Order: sequence, then structure tokens, then C-alpha cells
Amino acid sequence: MNIAILGGGSWGTALAVHVAKKGHSVKIWEFLKEQADTMQQKRICHLLPEVKLSPKIFVSAEMREVLTNPDLVLVVVPSDKVEKTIDNARHFLGSQPIIICSKGFAEGGRLLSDVVTEKVSGPVYGLYGPTHAEEVCKGLFSGIVLAGGDGKEKLKKELESTTLKIDLSDDLIGVQVCAALKNILAVFVGILDGKNLGDNAKAYVMTKGLAEIKQIGLRWGAEEKTFDGLAGMGDVIVTCTSKHSRNRHVGQEIGKGRKLDDVIAEMKMVAEGITAVKNAYLLEKKFGLQLPLITGIYQILFEGKSVDDVLKNL
Repeated sequence: MNIAILGGGSWGTALAVHVAKKGHSVKIWEFLKEQADTMQQKRICHLLPEVKLSPKIFVSAEMREVLTNPDLVLVVVPSDKVEKTIDNARHFLGSQPIIICSKGFAEGGRLLSDVVTEKVSGPVYGLYGPTHAEEVCKGLFSGIVLAGGDGKEKLKKELESTTLKIDLSDDLIGVQVCAALKNILAVFVGILDGKNLGDNAKAYVMTKGLAEIKQIGLRWGAEEKTFDGLAGMGDVIVTCTSKHSRNRHVGQEIGKGRKLDDVIAEMKMVAEGITAVKNAYLLEKKFGLQLPLITGIYQILFEGKSVDDVLKNL
């Protein structure tokens, strides 16, 4: 199978390494030409320095070189770049399946699947779950969820391995809501860590926070069981507890007293959780919900409210 991956960051590269091991031919489109050239010529990704890129992986900043009759396309750019990327790619696409791997919302809080479906003729799926790129690229055991309509069983056979197990789901809405909003909880947990507020508080935030995310998802039309599975609880656990979590790192630095803008400015990779907080707050208002934890983290980040005051009101 010829697989095109739009996005040469850590997750896009990790997926490329994984599918290349499965024997597939892989082409990666990387937006930054200098980075694409380095990956292609030196066979390394600076975001995953321990990994050597297989000869089966081709990298280019030219989209036309990557989208040459692919059998499958994976979209792995930051969520706010998905719409523009698909606009640029659609001229090279036919009716091949598209799997969205980006975590977040499009402009205006829209689901990424809705945006992509409007622009392509092939079936659209989502691939989400507790899978840090740093572990998947090394072949460490992981599990993920492939969601969408007909055809996902065939895709599972092409993508699954003994070290990356794939669950199937019909709930494309639910897996996207989980993937976008669980980052909020990682930021909050990081803040608690930075302030040395203990493990009990983190357990409280993770549990109550997932319940609030579920409320948003159910109002959107998601299935309740999704939030108890890998894409829900599983992703919350790994994002809130792992040393690899960028969103947890942001929160931790804020908890230590640093300013949000300063923390973001020094990061090499995108922390989707900050934008997710704004989207979640808007969704809370849109759906007429009372979500004290989501309101609280919004107030901490953007209104200067103290963590202690927010915790008292949860």
C-alpha cells in the first residue's frame, strides 16, 4: 500500500515509521523545506532523535511529490492547519480514504471530520488514542482507536501490528471530542504538579474533567461508551501522567509561576491544550452546560484566577 502522510512532526513521523515496518511505502509531506530536506537526506527527525528513518520513507516539502496516487492519506498537521492543508491537497486527491490523526478543532470549534468531509470525495476516518509518538516509533506496545463508517476493518488490517493494537468504533464524533479536550486536563494536572498540590487533586481533576468532556460529547451526538475506552479514559491517563506530554509540561511551568506566553514561546512543538481550553469554554456556553472544571482552567489561564480559588469552587 502507498501511504501519504501530511505532517512531518513527531506523530506523523512515528506513524510513518510504524507503517513502514508493516511493509508499506510511505511519503511524508513536511511544511518546512529545511526540515523536510534534513529528514530526507540525513534520515532523522529532530523531534524523534533516537529513530532512523527507513529507506521506505520519502520526505518532501512539495505536496505534489507526496500525493502521487496514494492508496491512503493520513492527516497529521496541527488542528488549526488541517483545513488549509486539505484545501492545498484536494487537487491531488481522488477518492482514497482519509484518516485524520490531528487532535483539536477547526476554526470556530468545528469538528475536523466535518471540515475534511466537505472537501474530499473519499471516506473520512479518525485515529485517536493514548499513543505518544516517542513510544510508538520505538515499537513499544500501544493501543489506538480507528473510528468511522464502512471500510475501517480493511484499514485496520493494513495498520495494526503486534505492538499497535487497533480498536474499531463507529463514533467519529466522540473520538474527536475526547482527543481535542483531554489536553485541557493535562494542562490542569500539570499546574497542580507545578504547585506541588499532590496526587489526590490530580485524580479529582482527571475524573471530574472526563465527566465534563463526556457532557460536551453527548450533546454533540457522541456515544457514551467512547469516553470509557482508549480514546477517552485511556488518552486522559497517558496525557495527564506522561513525561512526554507537552500539555502537562505547559501546565507544570505555569504552576511554577511562569507566564503562559513565555512557556509557549520556547516550545518546539504545539501544545493543543491551550486552544482547546478556549474551544471548550465556548462549547460549554453553546450547549448551555455548567462545567466548573473547564470554566476554572479557563479562568486560571486567561483571567488570572488563582488555582486555590478554582479548586474551592469545583
